Amino acid sequence: MFSILRFSSLAFCLTASFTLGVQASSDAPLPASQPTAVSEVIIHSHALNVYGQPKYAANFERFDYTSPKAVKGGRIKLAEIGTFDTTNPYTTKGVAIRNAGLVHGSLMTGSGDEPSTLYAHIAQQVSYSDQFDWISFTLNEKAVFSDGKPVTAHDVKFTFDVLTTKGDPAYKLAFQDVASVDVLKDNHVKFTLKQKNRDLLSSIASLPVLAKHYWQDRDFEKTTLDVPVSSGLYSIAKLEAGRFVTYKRNPTYWARDLNVNNGVYNFDEVHVDYYRDTEVAFEAFKANSYDYHFELTSKTWATGYDISAVKNGDIQKLLIDDKRVQGMQATIFNLRQPLLQDIHLRQAISMAFDFEWTNKNIFYNAYTRTQSFFQNTPYQAQGKPSPAELALLNPFKDILPKAVFGDAFVAPVTDGSGNNRTVLRQAKKLLTSAGYTIKQGQLYAPDGKTPIVLEMMERQKSLNRIINPWIANLKRLGIIVNLRFIDQTQWINRLQDYDFEMASLVYSGRDIPGNEQIIYWGSESADTPKSSNYIGIKNKAVDSLTRTIVDASDEENRIAAARALDRVLMHSHYVVPKYYGEHHRIAFWNKFSRPKTPTTYDFRHEYGIHTWWFDEAKAKKLNKQ
Repeated sequence: MFSILRFSSLAFCLTASFTLGVQASSDAPLPASQPTAVSEVIIHSHALNVYGQPKYAANFERFDYTSPKAVKGGRIKLAEIGTFDTTNPYTTKGVAIRNAGLVHGSLMTGSGDEPSTLYAHIAQQVSYSDQFDWISFTLNEKAVFSDGKPVTAHDVKFTFDVLTTKGDPAYKLAFQDVASVDVLKDNHVKFTLKQKNRDLLSSIASLPVLAKHYWQDRDFEKTTLDVPVSSGLYSIAKLEAGRFVTYKRNPTYWARDLNVNNGVYNFDEVHVDYYRDTEVAFEAFKANSYDYHFELTSKTWATGYDISAVKNGDIQKLLIDDKRVQGMQATIFNLRQPLLQDIHLRQAISMAFDFEWTNKNIFYNAYTRTQSFFQNTPYQAQGKPSPAELALLNPFKDILPKAVFGDAFVAPVTDGSGNNRTVLRQAKKLLTSAGYTIKQGQLYAPDGKTPIVLEMMERQKSLNRIINPWIANLKRLGIIVNLRFIDQTQWINRLQDYDFEMASLVYSGRDIPGNEQIIYWGSESADTPKSSNYIGIKNKAVDSLTRTIVDASDEENRIAAARALDRVLMHSHYVVPKYYGEHHRIAFWNKFSRPKTPTTYDFRHEYGIHTWWFDEAKAKKLNKQ
């Protein structure tokens, strides 16, 4: 399923990320804070947490979830579903390789046991105002690119400029509050904001750093299979478009001994094969064509591992509790399509999805229904609106559904028998009251002339068994939905061109909501080509609430704004909420070791295996069998 964070590079900027130093310059330490004449306090630190205090002190040795037993070496083979035709993950042109974080290092980097702290990496120190209207970075003077040339503040400024002018439109939207980027010294760069925006500081600190000398004379917006100069732990050693990419760890990488890199990314080589289909990929895994499989299908987890390699221990299975914030897995509606602008039709389509039957008969009861865009967080709407929420919602009472001012959204529940007549009757009554009519089994719009015939665009054929029962329920309402499977390249292109009616999407969750909410739902992004507002929401209430979230001065105000936004989004029926799992299901060939302490939040890095290492003894034993 396609994530709203389309590329890992974009995730750097839109999620609280990740890394070291304490000095304002390379030779002179500064105090932790320094008052100015206007009572502004300037913080100089090795870490950035705009919502609290970092867990690790400046001199920490390693993250607690890494192991001192980890050794460097060996090779791991991974798999990706889909294809690729470019090594540049920062534009919307083409389909980019995954795992960009291996190649492109960021100014700061995050830990896996904190939700919102960044530690120094390429930046040795961060400085910022307690007014959250500027931030600066002193770069580590040892930092060099893969070709040996130094990383400078000019590279940081170039990266920002090229991403916001020629990169994915989401960068321009994410950084629209940045007023200027100034190179103060070769190793010192400052970002000044148009207004207070604490969440934006984390996004800036998460920026990847691209080599100006490599990119400045190239067409950044074109697809390319050239191997870029890198600023990360790995470089691309070999690739074949659409088939595989091999990454090699740089043994002389300048930051290999930094505390944030101690015990992580231990493999000398990471090889990624691309498969067009999940079922084909799983068969390849069982045949030992790759080492590590993240299982997304509950049926396969329940029935597909009854093989000798699992029984004799060659393949290990792990069920890991998912303690992360849950995002929203959903089928989205494209409001640019005239038929789908009607909230009554969208709600009826959503009501026809029988989660209880699907969970019982297809998912082996492995999932829980999603009820919120902020599922399992303090930001999820609860009960009736609080006075603080009402203060934010009341100015827009005339344009919002009445349900927004009642109880928090709860999806309809069936008995799981598959005979969901009660809910379908309710859906039919809703449509009738809105002026829809049925003629010879076909539902017509209130104009009496337009048949309700829609297309659901998907790329995973394994979804067939989930969607077809839903389509059958919709047919009982007179709604005809044609399911169309297309390849990944077409799917991405049509999604980004807004050439669809319904499609599955995953909105990745964040521990603390921020700027990404404007990008997902803001009116401005709805009119921006290839933006992340795929739904096409243009709602003044949503614009106001997303801005309030970003501008919130404290957690109480942020919670009120996020809960109010959750009510508006859910009761507007912009999506059909699906489900989430409370565990990660992984399987791997038994030639690796891993730390005893797992990460709490950090499943963004190859699902946690960035702390694993190749175990030569286990590998030899495996090869002898």
